[in-house]
Amino acid sequence: MSSQFTSSIMIFLERAAPSATARSIFRIISMTYLPRFNPDRMIVLSILPSPGPGQPRVPFGFGALIVEQAHRGEARFELHAHGFGAGYRTQALRERLQALFTPDTMAIILNPVREFRLATSPDRDMEADRVLEHVPRSGLRTHVRVSVPHHALRHAAGMSGVQIPSLLTSPLARLRRIDAEAQAVWVYYLFAQPASKARRRRFASFKAWQQLQRARRTAVV
Repeated sequence: MSSQFTSSIMIFLERAAPSATARSIFRIISMTYLPRFNPDRMIVLSILPSPGPGQPRVPFGFGALIVEQAHRGEARFELHAHGFGAGYRTQALRERLQALFTPDTMAIILNPVREFRLATSPDRDMEADRVLEHVPRSGLRTHVRVSVPHHALRHAAGMSGVQIPSLLTSPLARLRRIDAEAQAVWVYYLFAQPASKARRRRFASFKAWQQLQRARRTAVV
């Protein structure tokens, strides 16, 4: 199963430093599997960045899944999503994200792509710059940026039991389901790790948490 997630993954590692440009902060590693990072606290981000200079005003925002390690290899989860209207001040996105970070938080950041692209692709670099402008620094923690083709993300979403937006959706429609993207990214990351009891426990914890969230939403008050 994990082999579907492990072909030509490009990973971007950030050591906290002043952000002159995203390209100067991130070094690029081409690997056949994701590094086995298991921090006590991670935040999985799907970010729809604010428009760049000269681009039309459109909504922007983020989905964030916080994963904290618990005893016996299990995990606790917390889901956040927030959208901003077209023309809203750009700094608001970073400010919202900053409140979710602690000094020991590691971030996994989604780079949605149609297919795996070369690390030198100019459009990938420009997109990376815009997304990374919004990610807060977090002590000395390493941040991991993962390029995921849409078909792989869709497969992970199916395993997650969530529905992600299509590739050609509008910014507003993507924001409605951007929290689902964050959940799918975590499952993608999890199953890129070697099979283990810890992986099974974390996934079981995730499914139990999802069931609890659904029960809360459908409860009759």
